[in-house]
Amino acid sequence: MNDQASRLRTMAQGQRPEAPLFAARVLAITSGKGGVGKTNVVAGLAQALAQQGQRVVVMDADFGLANLDILLGLTPRFTLEHVLRGEKVLEEILVESAYGVRIIPASSGIQELTRLDTVSELRLVQGLQRVAETADWLLIDTAAGIHDSVLKLLMAAQEVVLVTTPEPTSLVDAYAMVKVLHLREASKPLWLLVNNGQSSEEAQETIEQLQAATERFLGKQLNVLGMIPSDPFILQAVRQQKGVVDLFPRSPSAQAFQALARQLLGQVSLQPGGFAAFWRQLASDDAP
Repeated sequence: MNDQASRLRTMAQGQRPEAPLFAARVLAITSGKGGVGKTNVVAGLAQALAQQGQRVVVMDADFGLANLDILLGLTPRFTLEHVLRGEKVLEEILVESAYGVRIIPASSGIQELTRLDTVSELRLVQGLQRVAETADWLLIDTAAGIHDSVLKLLMAAQEVVLVTTPEPTSLVDAYAMVKVLHLREASKPLWLLVNNGQSSEEAQETIEQLQAATERFLGKQLNVLGMIPSDPFILQAVRQQKGVVDLFPRSPSAQAFQALARQLLGQVSLQPGGFAAFWRQLASDDAP
């Protein structure tokens, strides 16, 4: 408590405490528009990573329409709102999903990150710091679009996974997201994932279209994660409020999530620094 009080005083005086050295890999999952199945991707990837022995924490950062807990059939008693108000610490609001995935539930309509006062921001960052000490992965389910609160998290994360679908409107919005991220930080590692693909050929065409646009107009090469196929088992899992990896582990989409997890585990982080880098960026006044 004395240490926490000291850090609060430090923040109040306009100084930033030193960043922790924890190595949790921080991955933000986002999309240019809503309705592309981003939260299903977060849930599937989290459970697939945990299935392979990884300690995974997921932060629901869609403060406007929080629904990760609903998707997984969880009923949290407390949310981030209680942490930001100082009524609970982050560890007290964690809820556990299948395979030991821990969820940090958000609350719809709470104050955006860009509008938090200094004390509330510190409560969040310190809580994430403690949780990251016991995690291998921190996955952040952002809101869709290019709002300031979303960009703050994307800029802070080590890597960004951009989820799109083959629909033209989704592609246009995905390109807009790539452009904004590129203009803010050209070196930001960005993964592209096609969701709800009808075939590998359709997914490849989608990837090539977006790659061509980013290379021509931005001179940027995207890192490709591949495709999560269109799968009726996903809808069945949503209706039963379970993750598809948990409920239908042999389904095409579950196998794709498992392959996705293996791919990420086989890759060295494209941006070093782990949670320490995320902490510094999130606590920085220079963040968008």
